[in-house]
Amino acid sequence: MCDFYATGESYGGEYVPAIVYKIHRENPQAKLKINLKGMAIGDGLVDPYNQGDYGPAMYQMGLIDQRQLEYINLLTSLAREAIWEGQYRQAYSIFGDLFDNIYSNMTGMIDAENYLRTDFPEELFYYIPWVMASEHRRQIHVGNMTYNDGEKVQIALQDDAMQSIASKVALIANSNYKVLIYSGLLDVIIPSSVTMNWVDKLEWNYANQLHAAERVIWKVKEDDQEVAGYLKRANSFFLAWIRNAGHSIPCDQPRAVFDLIDRFISAS
Repeated sequence: MCDFYATGESYGGEYVPAIVYKIHRENPQAKLKINLKGMAIGDGLVDPYNQGDYGPAMYQMGLIDQRQLEYINLLTSLAREAIWEGQYRQAYSIFGDLFDNIYSNMTGMIDAENYLRTDFPEELFYYIPWVMASEHRRQIHVGNMTYNDGEKVQIALQDDAMQSIASKVALIANSNYKVLIYSGLLDVIIPSSVTMNWVDKLEWNYANQLHAAERVIWKVKEDDQEVAGYLKRANSFFLAWIRNAGHSIPCDQPRAVFDLIDRFISAS
């Protein structure tokens, strides 16, 4: 039976642990067993309350000044208060406005996925006419269905997106499945610092060992001049930081991510 890993990025921080948790719970009684081995999450939204501290991250990147930091801190505190009170759509709206409007007004940049870019790259949208062409519609078996960019799904999942799934990540880690959490160091939407906010608070069996573990320099090949990033591990829990990558890490650094996933899957 083939090994199975659930992986995802961004909102995958919510649905990947949910999928793994469901398999973990139902596998013992299932007629068709899944050989579940673990999960990998890149720049994931896992625990919005503890990941909502965007102001300091932007300030440390040099994207905002002290006055702007105070304003963003006010907004994020309101969003976190809304989460605490179960007003998830209100929290989603505040965070959405932060990145849809306030970020661009303060920085002059539209693309918050990579702070080296002002706008989204043109090639990001090349797939749309391709997938809508009749020849390709036949190949991917979508018939005459109207292309949808996911906005309707996004709206429907606003409540879900603002709820923490960190407790399930802890359960998965404590059940001896492999867990990989990786971050692009140029990401503004889910900066490395806000990811570590929830990872450092995660209550699982080897939390102290992960905190004390040495972070090592990682190169894809030993003789590479470029440093791909940094790695850290405790038991079956892996952390990775990828250089020169934003929110869409495999797009920015495909070679490094392939090597990272290969190392993760191959690790004993």
